[in-house]
Amino acid sequence: MATITRTARIDMRLTEQEKQLIERASAATGSRLTTWCINNLLADAKRDLHANDIIQLSDEAFEEFIEHLDEPLTDVQKQFLSYQPEWA
Repeated sequence: MATITRTARIDMRLTEQEKQLIERASAATGSRLTTWCINNLLADAKRDLHANDIIQLSDEAFEEFIEHLDEPLTDVQKQFLSYQPEWA
């Protein structure tokens, strides 16, 4: 198993109650405090980034999008789709 060297830091100020809650949660899962914090922060970061990447449309906007998909391609679109780059 590869060893991970962690050198970056994030410093945070917490209330005593927040700190105690986090410590209780890490103890309840049998994790070291640092490991528990890293795992939960990374999971939430991935979730938030994934949610940010999803495009949400209203019903009306989605219907308009679908209508545009059904339209015939323009000459410019056809030319773009038929282009074969030298490296392909």
